[in-house]
Amino acid sequence: MSSKFIPNSFQVPNAVVDQLMAELSGAELKIYLFVLRKTKGWNKETDSISVSQFMEACNLSNRKVIDGCNHLVELGLLEQKIGRNKVKIFSVKNYSCEESSLVKKVHNSCEESSLSVVKKVHTQNNNIKNTTKNTNNTLTGINVRTKKSPAELLLEQFGITDRLAKDFITHRNACKAPITETALKGYQREAEKAGISIQQAVEIAIERGWRGFRADWDWRSGSQNLAKNPLNQTASKPSAHTGFAERNYGQTSTPDWAEEV
Repeated sequence: MSSKFIPNSFQVPNAVVDQLMAELSGAELKIYLFVLRKTKGWNKETDSISVSQFMEACNLSNRKVIDGCNHLVELGLLEQKIGRNKVKIFSVKNYSCEESSLVKKVHNSCEESSLSVVKKVHTQNNNIKNTTKNTNNTLTGINVRTKKSPAELLLEQFGITDRLAKDFITHRNACKAPITETALKGYQREAEKAGISIQQAVEIAIERGWRGFRADWDWRSGSQNLAKNPLNQTASKPSAHTGFAERNYGQTSTPDWAEEV
């Protein structure tokens, strides 16, 4: 590697690299470095530099040289004056990071951006918390309303709800009969045969203490017809304590020894 590429001359302010380089265009950075080399690099404060010199050294167009120089002057990085033959005299301004309008702009933008981001994040967090809280409250309300047993949910599908559903569950538990879809379909089918709703059939079963409901049972009367309710039929037998005279004991005969006595 040739020794001419070893850093040994002018210095570039750290702030230009650390804070400004990302904000400068390629043309502006070339112009700034070229002026820095022509002045500080030769231990001079100023130097007359023509547009053609910039164009040759930086490989830039006339327009880009003029615009770049003007922008660097606006940013406070360079100073330019008109010298002899209207050739501009350039110098690098002795500035601090705080004095640079661009640094101020970047610094202020960063502060504003950071503050904006913090506010935005804070607002978003509050919104998320509020939304989560509201959602939790809503879900809690829903859970309270929908916290039902599987039996209640099944009964709801058949239109049996509220007090009637609770009474029917208690009734079925007393009968040691589970509430199943098959059983409810049986209620529905028999209710349709009887020309009533399933809710009415369930009410009748609860009132009469029936385990089930059949359309051909005597569900209209005040008492159950046992002959038509095979689930509750019991065999009829005479009382052991009454009705002796009415009973038919068959034909009997008196033995000879009893007649002689």
